[in-house]
Amino acid sequence: MHAAFSFACFILGLGLLERVAAFDLSRKDNLAVYWGQDSAGNQQRLSYYCKDSTVDTFPIAFLYIFRGTGGEPVIDFANTCNQWDQGTFSGTDLANCTIMAADIKECQAAGKLITLSLGGATGEVGFSSDSQAEGFADQVWNLFLGGESDIRPFGDAVLDGVDLDIESGTPAHYAAFVNRIRSNAGISNLNATSFALKAANTTSHTNATTHHANSNKTKTTTPVIDVTNKNKYYYITAAPQCPYPDAYIGAALNEAPFDAVYVQFYNNYCGLDQPSEYNFATWDNWAKTKSANPDVKVYIGAPGSSDSAGEGYVSVSKLASYVSDAQEKYSSFGGVMLWDASTAYTNNRFDLGIKTAMVTSAAKFFPEEVSRNATSTTSSAHSDAADDSAAASDEDCDEDASAQAEVKPRVNSRFFRL
Repeated sequence: MHAAFSFACFILGLGLLERVAAFDLSRKDNLAVYWGQDSAGNQQRLSYYCKDSTVDTFPIAFLYIFRGTGGEPVIDFANTCNQWDQGTFSGTDLANCTIMAADIKECQAAGKLITLSLGGATGEVGFSSDSQAEGFADQVWNLFLGGESDIRPFGDAVLDGVDLDIESGTPAHYAAFVNRIRSNAGISNLNATSFALKAANTTSHTNATTHHANSNKTKTTTPVIDVTNKNKYYYITAAPQCPYPDAYIGAALNEAPFDAVYVQFYNNYCGLDQPSEYNFATWDNWAKTKSANPDVKVYIGAPGSSDSAGEGYVSVSKLASYVSDAQEKYSSFGGVMLWDASTAYTNNRFDLGIKTAMVTSAAKFFPEEVSRNATSTTSSAHSDAADDSAAASDEDCDEDASAQAEVKPRVNSRFFRL
């Protein structure tokens, strides 16, 4: 097993998992990993987990109170930034986390999406009306996304979207929130696929216009305008429980367009440890027949270790078998979600093990994606190496051992997901 894990590290070092192109939601080997709640008690700063190409998206958790002191929301990222240790903006309980700006931008420069997760197991969330939901969407837009505000918890860093991990309160009015975010972003009639297509067409038009102008030695006075009036696409995801429909976000999933759902196949009767009740097929059917976004992607949500959830944890090899099956059978499948970064990393790089297996099987089923995205993936790396990586020692790969040495003591996460 030691040799197998060393091989997994070797192929990572060679660039097996490297993404040359930008994030592509249409792929079937994306990995989303929640960060922020220090579930293992040794959480490192965000940029630490962005040093290799394993993870594609980090939802940072959580914004857990919608309306706090002074009318501003409340965020908490455990040992990295919180309202007690880092201080707050005057008259509010909103933590000043500008210390995280450099990490966010470093991860984004490495091609990762950084989104803000709202809710959590102990969230104080919910809306009484569509207008209240829209007002809150404007707040989130101005505080964390593409808007402007005198207070910006992450300074000049602009996040890539929002994630709704709603596990309490009432289910009403979340569609209004999502639609307002999309309106503010200029993507009301677009999803990630159509946005990318329009951007490509705009670029092509610009290049053609420039070439024509240069060939005729004529200046063009009317630049081609981006059809969205924005240069950035903002992703909107949700993390429903696997029982269908989800009690808190289920209605919104049908009424507003989400880009992806990170279905929690754990802590429920339909979890990964209950294969006879596992219901990805139900979610695939929802994606094709009920979702407001016909291109929505469904992720398999899994615990990063046996300590990450009350029940539902399975080995890398077992999770890889679920992944391979979904890649082959379900067109809506987009990848895997793990809760959370600290536990997956401490669990002998569970994240690396499942990503390696995912990329390998995707290359087998969809070889055209390798060429389309200039991903240097080789099918010679078989999944057995990735499967066994979960049983190997962290010190065998890169700087795991030395990085584990510097940890901050912390009480158990206050917002640990149910």
